[in-house]
Amino acid sequence: MIDRRTFLKVAGGLGLLALAPPARVRALLAAAPAPGQAGRFLTAHELDTLRAVAGRFIPGPPDDPDPGAVEAGAAEAIDLYLAAFTFDPPLIHAGGPFSNRAGASHDDFADFVPLDALAELSWRIRLEGSQGKPEREFAGPMTGLQEVYRAGLAHLDERAGGTFAGLPGPAQDLILSDQTDSAVQDFVGTALSDVVDATYGPPEYGGNRNLVGWTVNHWPGDTQPRGFTPDQVSNPDPQPATPALTAKAAQAALKFLPALAGESAARTAPWRARPGYERG
Repeated sequence: MIDRRTFLKVAGGLGLLALAPPARVRALLAAAPAPGQAGRFLTAHELDTLRAVAGRFIPGPPDDPDPGAVEAGAAEAIDLYLAAFTFDPPLIHAGGPFSNRAGASHDDFADFVPLDALAELSWRIRLEGSQGKPEREFAGPMTGLQEVYRAGLAHLDERAGGTFAGLPGPAQDLILSDQTDSAVQDFVGTALSDVVDATYGPPEYGGNRNLVGWTVNHWPGDTQPRGFTPDQVSNPDPQPATPALTAKAAQAALKFLPALAGESAARTAPWRARPGYERG
């Protein structure tokens, strides 16, 4: 008899699409690719590189004792996002109003919402780019996130002189925080935002695995339909014994905030590359 784990690994594509929506989402998450395995959109090498990037943005063990983006499955969630249109309905908008984390009998979040024609067009432009198609270029040519990730990850390998994921963490940080390389900073600005969303967002989107993003930050998650007691509404929450972010994790995140804020790279503002420069 074939066991459940083996079934989930071999039941990709059409097999998973045949499942009911919540079961399909659970199966997708259970069958998330391991290191060295290809994702739904990214190749095995690209996905390993993205894991390394995510691990520098929100570090986990051994750099930080708390779980980080790798433990939350952020790279795998981004890969699912890039492959959203290989599923029906596309994995774009989780449903509602309730998950089954607080007393509901059904996880409505796992029932992804079908897109109307205009929404599908806009999301395809965002993910796939305009691709020279007239119906997608009414605002001019657009580069999709699929190409942004594929080109950005390749550029990191180029900067590493081989394989970015094979470099030690401090060397990876030097590349990712290089304000003189606008291509790196453009990619970091996109990837950092997505890694944060995947680490701390609802797990139905593929990240926040085992709710580690909420647990480490002492956030209870969605509480509907149970809601809050009058005391919880009227009084401050008890302060946790440990901080939401360790000093080391906060310091790691601060390295990359200029890219997230969309600041110009040092190539066009060379003083930004000088040691000790801080924005006033």
